[in-house]
Formats: sequence, C-alpha cells, structure tokens
Amino acid sequence: MSIFIPPGLSPIDDDPQIDLTPLIDCLFMLIIFFVVTMSFSRPVLEIILPESETAEVKRADRQISVNVRADGSYWMNNRPTTLAEVEGALIASPNTILNIHMDGKASFSSFVPLVDLAKEKNEGRFVISTQAKQ
Repeated sequence: MSIFIPPGLSPIDDDPQIDLTPLIDCLFMLIIFFVVTMSFSRPVLEIILPESETAEVKRADRQISVNVRADGSYWMNNRPTTLAEVEGALIASPNTILNIHMDGKASFSSFVPLVDLAKEKNEGRFVISTQAKQ
C-alpha cells in the first residue's frame, strides 16, 4: 500500500510549526506602550506651594522651625544647620512638631529628607508653612 503525496510536497513539510507572528506583534505593542508612558513621566516633582489668604503667624512652644532656602540649605534659629542637628533637636525634645518653611524656589529633593526625618524620629508630626498672599 502506498501513500499519495501531491507534487511539490515532501514528508518533511508535514512537521507541525508554531507561528510566532502574533507573539512578536504583542511584544511590539508592549514595547510601544512602555516607551510612550516613560516619555511622559518626570524624574523630579515640581511643587509650587500655594499662598494662603488667611495665613496667621503663630509660634508654638512645642515646635522646631526649619527654613529651607532656595539653594537647598537648612536654617534653624537664624543659623545654618544640618540634617543631623535637626535630628538631634527632634530627639532632644519629643512630642514637638517639625515646622518646615520652604522657599518656593527650593528643590523638592531638599524637602524629602526633612519629611523622612519627621516620619522616623517624630512619628510623622510636621507642618508645612505657607506665605501670606500679597
């Protein structure tokens, strides 16, 4: 008994094959999606603090005020300070509120260490002070 094989076909052509075209299409769609979404993200957040119309200047006995200037330097009691000194002040006086006065031109990278410090040493108690609207 013989098997009929049409002309132009050989027994090797009968092997099963996997078509990779749909897989490649899906991969290209994922690559395009990730490239487009990455181009819209920004590495640094620029936060502009709003001005308050009802701002009041209040001094609390139980607060530590830290000013962050435009160049990113920290000031406490009208003198330059470091994060280690702010940490020491928070440890020395527990149950105080860290009052952060940010300059509008200061970078966000100088704000984050103060917030992290307040979360770690001060149970997350901090205030961001605003400027009065002029």
